This record gives sequence, C-alpha cells and structure tokens, in this order.
Amino acid sequence: MPAAHHKLTVPDHKTLRAEATSQVKEELGKIARPDDRFKRACEIVQQADLEIAAHTEERNQAALSLWFYDGVRGLDKVLGILPNAYSEMRRFALHGDKKATINPGGDLNARMTAEERIAAAQKAGVPRLDSDEASDRLPALAATVAVAAARRKAAMPFLQDAALALTEDPYGWSTDRIAKLGNTTPKYVRDVKNKAAKRRGH
Repeated sequence: MPAAHHKLTVPDHKTLRAEATSQVKEELGKIARPDDRFKRACEIVQQADLEIAAHTEERNQAALSLWFYDGVRGLDKVLGILPNAYSEMRRFALHGDKKATINPGGDLNARMTAEERIAAAQKAGVPRLDSDEASDRLPALAATVAVAAARRKAAMPFLQDAALALTEDPYGWSTDRIAKLGNTTPKYVRDVKNKAAKRRGH
C-alpha cells in the first residue's frame, strides 16, 4: 500500500530559507571593509557548495527510492522543490535526460503502475533503500540542502559587489590578489565582479 506523504515530516522550507537569508545578509552587512566582506562571503559560498555537494545525492536517492519503490506522493513538498524540478529528477534517474517522458507510451495522462515503477527503477539502477530509514532521513537532508542553497544565494550579491569594489578606487586590486584572498581563481573573480557591474548598469 502506498505511503502517504503526510507520514513524512515536511520541513518549513519557506521559513528555513528566510532565516538563512536573513542571517547571511545581517552578518555580511555588518562587515564594512570590502576585502573582509569578500573573504567571508567566499567562505559562506564555499561552505554551502560543500554541503550541497555532500547531501544532494543522498537526498535525491532517498526521494527516488520512496517514489519508485514505495509509491510515496507529495515528495516535492518534502524536498522543497517545484513539481517540475521533481519530475525532471525522476526523468533523469530513469533516462539520464530531464526532458524524457516517464509516462507509459509517452501518454502524458497515463501513469505508471506500482509494478511498472519498480521495474523501471530496477532497470535504471535506482537504489532501493529501506523505506523507514529513507523517510526518516529525507526531511533533514532536504532542509540541509535548502538552507545551504539559501545561504549561497544570499551571499553572492555581497561577494560580487565586494569583488567589484576591490578593483575600483581607492583599492585597485588585481583579480589575482582578490582571488588569493577568497581562495578562488582570477577567472571566478572576473565573472563575479562583471555580474556586479552588470547589475549596477555598467
């Protein structure tokens, strides 16, 4: 019998993202010097990237296992992603293509039976996880990824603006010097400062 999504904890993604965004903006907004702000913004972005990389695959595997093998519905809400993104995740798992249809016979109104879902997942090599363990772990994994993504998104404008400021008077830093400060590359610095300049209308 398919498990209902209400048996899983649905993280309050909206609040989690808002709190993470507010914390980053408050922290970076208090840093007056652009070099200090750039360095800290880089640290936040790099840490977020590590967390996203470390947890996204595990999050996705738990969600895919619960959907394909256990028929759990409403997982997009647990994941905190849009239904389209969730559909793309399932398509990619089966076909390696986000746009490929997973509907039987390509009929958008047709739905796979439980047996068809399981067979398709097994054929595609989707790992089957213990459903209780996946249900327990998925909300925390989803929340971790959502918070990291929100922190990253909030830090980027500060990072970009600080990089641009450091190339201008009275600083006049080279992209190499800025890159060393942020433990990144000159190309990355050029890209982020150009985004700041574009946003400013230059």
